[in-house]
Amino acid sequence: MKKKGIIYAVSLGHFPDHITPEAQRVLSSIDVVAGHPGFIEMAKKYLNENIEVIDNTVTRKYAQDFEMAQQNRVAACVCQALKGKKVAILSGGDTGIWGEAGFFVEAHKKHDGLFELRIIPGVSGMVASAARVGAPLMNGFALISLGDEDTPFSVVEQRLKGAALGGFVIVLYKVIVESYDSPEFYPAEKYPELSPPDKCTKERLNKSYKILSEHISPDTPMAIIINTYDQTSYHHVGDNMLGSDDRKEKVILTEFRNFVKYSGEYRYLTTIIIGDNTTVVFDKYMYTPQWNYHWTYCPIMLEKVSNLPYLTSLKDFRKNEQT
Repeated sequence: MKKKGIIYAVSLGHFPDHITPEAQRVLSSIDVVAGHPGFIEMAKKYLNENIEVIDNTVTRKYAQDFEMAQQNRVAACVCQALKGKKVAILSGGDTGIWGEAGFFVEAHKKHDGLFELRIIPGVSGMVASAARVGAPLMNGFALISLGDEDTPFSVVEQRLKGAALGGFVIVLYKVIVESYDSPEFYPAEKYPELSPPDKCTKERLNKSYKILSEHISPDTPMAIIINTYDQTSYHHVGDNMLGSDDRKEKVILTEFRNFVKYSGEYRYLTTIIIGDNTTVVFDKYMYTPQWNYHWTYCPIMLEKVSNLPYLTSLKDFRKNEQT
């Protein structure tokens, strides 16, 4: 019986140290790799020297629009897996959050399981961005994409209304529309909601602010994280619409009232975190207390624990539980 091929949807996080040991093992064992050139560069040191690369420029060359370009890359990966090869498709952040995983779960279903599929998780953009500013996601949050090409903005508007009304901390992805940097892949007749991209982006940001401001106070803490962990500095070729102009991370702690004001700073790799009515900013940190925030740390705790024998060696750790 012919050996089944495998497609691995591999998450890379946002810089090389985010690549997990599990992902490293997969990358060192595969026959074929696909993904954005910058992701392949990030993963390069884990790839074996005989690996074959699915060239994005070829799959895009024969595509009339973005949807076809995506389908061509998915089809190329599936084609190789059906030949019995081990294939990795790379995503930044986590592959299951606006990454590549969903395409291949669907392809696996369409091909009735003729190839195997493995999803390798990673550090998502919202988690990485939140870590750069503190702990703003401690008490529930909603994750919403503003500029997704496959989701009508009317649906996005409903999500914004629901999240704001529900009092969630709100994390925003794709704050500029997908078509901004590659308008040739988004013909106006097929993607009217994304054309022209600069006007469309401004309209969506203004509408988003108006919707959210119905339930969110102007002085609510807000964090803007651009190019987290200097992600694009690991890409050989720069792209000013992808990350920051200098390819370095930029963090802005501000208030929700400035949502539109800072829109000129927004890029593809921008995450915006809007706090809830309990979120606090102190020094360079933004955090949202948990449900028991009335019991949080106070100096009295120092008095209670200062004389307790709580330090132990690692070899003796947990021995007390057995006595």
